Amino acid sequence: MSESHRETIIDREADYVLMVKDNQQELREQVEKVFCMNPRTEGDVTLDFGHGRIEQRTCQVIDNLTFLDDKEDWQGLRSIAKIISERTDKQSGNRSTATRYNISSLPAKPKVIAKAVRSHWAIENNLHWTLDVVFREDASLKKKENAALNYNVIAKMAIKIIEKETETKNSKPKKRQLAALDDEYRSKLLAG
Repeated sequence: MSESHRETIIDREADYVLMVKDNQQELREQVEKVFCMNPRTEGDVTLDFGHGRIEQRTCQVIDNLTFLDDKEDWQGLRSIAKIISERTDKQSGNRSTATRYNISSLPAKPKVIAKAVRSHWAIENNLHWTLDVVFREDASLKKKENAALNYNVIAKMAIKIIEKETETKNSKPKKRQLAALDDEYRSKLLAG
């Protein structure tokens, strides 16, 4: 997340739960170290059964940030979280585990942090699903330079325009097709 986004969140007196990305290597190593030093951290465990798999998520949260060197860089930082997702495919029995780390201005309450993270992923997954259904994004062969990223940005803008139009009861893919074929409908969409 850019510094300007963080400042906006703080200026609006909102809270944040931010994933520690792989390109934040120093911060990630420090957060991992804090969790290694506190192996018996309290946590919240949730189980989900769906899409042919069982998923167990464990959210552990720590508010003792003494050993975190960069804490001053994150205004309002109150806790760090470790989220372990264990997925088991019901049919094959194959298991996979992913560990993610977050930093947050929220108090160290595992249920609260877990809910915030899940809410974010629900929004991301819904948007991805919509882009795939309406624009067949997963089947896209765009690989040259920034083509895939540029297309993704334009597709997201188009989705927002389509979602604003509520007079017709057509599905989003149908509205997209109609906009491609009907100049008057397309003009109506673009005029808002």
